[in-house]
Parts: sequence; C-alpha cells; structure tokens
Amino acid sequence: MKTKLLALLFLGIFSTQAQITHNLNWEIGIGTNVDLTIDEGDTVIWTWTDAFPHTVTNLPGSTETFNSGSKTGNGMTYSKTFNSVGSNPYQCNFHPSTMKGTITVQSALSVNDFALKGFSLSPNPASSLISFTLPKEVNTGTIRVVDLLGKQLYLSNIKETTLDVSGLSKGLYFVKVSSEGINHTKRFIKQ
Repeated sequence: MKTKLLALLFLGIFSTQAQITHNLNWEIGIGTNVDLTIDEGDTVIWTWTDAFPHTVTNLPGSTETFNSGSKTGNGMTYSKTFNSVGSNPYQCNFHPSTMKGTITVQSALSVNDFALKGFSLSPNPASSLISFTLPKEVNTGTIRVVDLLGKQLYLSNIKETTLDVSGLSKGLYFVKVSSEGINHTKRFIKQ
C-alpha cells in the first residue's frame, strides 16, 4: 500500500509539469530575433500570417533537427515539440535575412523548484503583518516585495518569517522568493 501511495505521489508531482504550447506568427518582416525560451517538452507552433512561402528550418549547431518543408498560405502551421535542453537557431529558408531566431530549451522544473513553489503568505489581503511559510527544503535565499512598477520596497534573507506592511499604500504588491537561482512570485493585496 505504501509503495502505491509513493508512486501516486511521484506521478502527481511530475504531472504538474504540464507542457505549454507557444504560438509564434511567421511572416515576412517578422525580424531576425524571433527568440523564445521554453521548458523541455514544450511545443512551439509557427503560424503563417501572410500568403508567401516559408519554412521553419533548424540551422547548423541546433540541439534538435527540424524542418517544416515549404508551406504557402495564411493560416498554415508547423508544430515542433522540443525535448532536449539546448539552443536551436532556426530560419525561413526563403527569407533567411529577415526571418530567423532561436528557441532555447531549458530544463523542466527541478525538485527545488517544486519546493520553492510551495511557499505561502497569509493573511492575504493584509493590513499590517504578512507571515511567510517556506518549505523545509528552502533555507537560503531572499524575499523581495515590489510594487506594480517593479520598484523594490523590501529585501530580506529567507530566514525572516514576517513582514510589516502597515507602511505600504493600499494596493497590489508582489512577493518574490529566490533560492539557488530559482524564483517564484506571489501577489498580495494591502488593505
């Protein structure tokens, strides 16, 4: 029974790493920096938004090999799921000087990333104090509070468990927790 529960727990953790589909318009004049950073297992869909022929073709040095072949017409699509971490420069073979970019594939969420996602704050909304609860696996890093414009209003090491927000104006704020190069953000409302 314990083995089955453990297996279900791991299945649940790994299923939360849902793949994401990223959509890119693909047309003459789109530019030479059609870049995107995605996670392993994510899919990119290029959609032709003009009537000209195009390709989506990897360039030498690309981690993965892909080629849409020649497609013509508004609304045509090409889809590619990226499963290897690395850099994937690509271009349209018909318009290489004006249609190219790079798909950068990063490692999917790690165990530490899942742990950091588990941080919580309460109460929310708050008028005076906010309490932080961090998973036991997270013991180094920083906590920052920023306003809607990105201005940092508070910075502390992750050991702090409460924050006095009584001096903040009413409104929406973001709490950013960073540990070992991993960042997660939650929002709170100051009453």
